[in-house]
Parts: sequence; structure tokens; C-alpha cells
Amino acid sequence: MKLLIYILSFIFFFQQISIVEAKESDNHMCYKRGFEIIFPYQEGVFKIKKEVNISPDQKKIELNKFKAQFEKNFQGIPLYKEAGCSNARLSEYLECLISTDGKDCKIYYTQMRIVD
Repeated sequence: MKLLIYILSFIFFFQQISIVEAKESDNHMCYKRGFEIIFPYQEGVFKIKKEVNISPDQKKIELNKFKAQFEKNFQGIPLYKEAGCSNARLSEYLECLISTDGKDCKIYYTQMRIVD
């Protein structure tokens, strides 16, 4: 009987260690929800930036109006927030697209993850 208790204790002990060492499974929900937001947003921003007929100051005004309207009306943003993803990273990414040429903004997107 003691031998059986030792064996079961041994198995239980190593089973607990393997659970502790197990890595967290990758959750791709933030990436999926992020793509649903970013692609339409990029299209709108780049379309405004390509406008030749308006001045740089007018482009900034149009871009800020577009961002405000997009954040208010786009249905993917509440889904992104409900998934528990990083709202700060999304905001940084959206702001980066407006204020720069967009080439260095991918760093924010790669860091979108579930909020602790």
C-alpha cells in the first residue's frame, strides 16, 4: 500500500511540474480583431494622404476628423475591446498612422495582446 502511495505521489508531483512549465497558448484573437480594424483604417488614412488638392494643414484636419469618426462609428472597435485586447496599443497604432508615413507603425501592432 505504501508503495502505491509513493508511486501516486510521484506521478502527481511530476504532473504538477509539467503544468507549471506549460507555456500559455497563443491567443490570436487580438491579432484577428486588430486586422479587422487596421485595414479599413489604413485605407481611409492613405486615401486622405494621397489627396493632392488639399493643403497639409487641411490634411491634418481631415485625418483627425476621419480618426474621430472611425473610432466613434466603426463596429470592430467594441469587439476588439470585448476580447480584452490592449486598447493603448491600438490607439498608438492609429495615431502613428495619422502622424507618420506608416512605415514604422507595425511595432505597435505586433505588441497588441490580451491585457493582463
